[in-house]
Order: sequence, then C-alpha cells, then structure tokens
Amino acid sequence: MAIAYKRARFLKPGEEDLIVSEEIDESTEGSVVLNITGIRHIDQQRQSLPTFKWRSHFLYLLETSRVVVVTGETGSGKSTQLPQYIYEAGWVKGTSKYIAVTQPRRVAAITLATRVAEEKDCKLGNEVGYLIRFEDCFKPGRTHILYMTDGMLIQEMTRDPLLQNYRVIILDEVHERSLQVDLLLGLVKKI
Repeated sequence: MAIAYKRARFLKPGEEDLIVSEEIDESTEGSVVLNITGIRHIDQQRQSLPTFKWRSHFLYLLETSRVVVVTGETGSGKSTQLPQYIYEAGWVKGTSKYIAVTQPRRVAAITLATRVAEEKDCKLGNEVGYLIRFEDCFKPGRTHILYMTDGMLIQEMTRDPLLQNYRVIILDEVHERSLQVDLLLGLVKKI
C-alpha cells in the first residue's frame, strides 16, 4: 500500500507552499528499505574531498617540516583524512606509536574516531580509537590513529613530556582558542 508522505524542503523566493508530497511504499511491514544506488562508495567519497588533491603535497611538507599548518573549509576532510593519509603513508607501520588528533570536545573525539573507523572498515578501538576523560576505546600496540581531547594530551605530557609514544601530533581546531589549546601549543613547541 502506498501512502502520501509529506516532507519539508527549502523554499525558493516567491514560493508559499511548505509541504511536498511523495509516494512511499509501506508494503514492507515495519522494515526499512534504503536505496543505496545514489550513495557513493567510501573511497569515492574520500577522493571527492578537497584534501585529497593536496594529499601528496601535505605528506611532502610533513616529511620535510617539523610543523605544518593546514587550513580549509569545514567538511574538507582535515580532521578525518589527514590522519589516514599519514597512516597510509606508513608513518607508524611496524611501531606501536600513535598519530594523535586532538579535539576540544569529547563528542567530537568520539564522532571522528567512529567515522574514521567506518572509513577504514575496522572496529572502533582497533586501528582507530579515542581517549577522553573517564573513557577510552583503544588497544595499545594495535591502535595507531588516536583521537583525544586537548586535556588528555596535556595529561599524557605530564607522564611523558616528550610524547615518545606519538609519531605525529595533530592539534585540531586551534582557532577555537582556550587555555588548554594555548598550553598545548606552547608545550608541543618545546618538543
């Protein structure tokens, strides 16, 4: 049985009608059917992000410089793709070291780790994990991309001031100035 379904949509200037009707087939009785023909494969999604065209240049700069500053629009892949490019380039291959990616908020650290684990088709906590206050999801020796809050990296530095367990440190969202970010910038500069 098909029923009329109403969905919201954006209005164009001069339009008054807020609702558009669509026909939806309800014959599946409680199950949800997703038509995935329009959804691109994850690799195609990754390659369509703006960071992809700069991948080689980014890795070259990382190889030749102690500090690389990356700027880009929201959604361009800085937080999700750059750590994967570093991993795929072999920066932590054969080691138990981490690529650390700091985030100002707990939710961002968890969400990004979950997304990258999905993109890498691995279980969260294996190759990709997170570390936040009172909670962690990673396996030492197996996890290589580790998302964490700014405060957790500061805490790590109290135990290991040179961050010897880390191969690359990405300080993300540094434009959101805070005491922790400013402290991290100063501490990491001394390594």
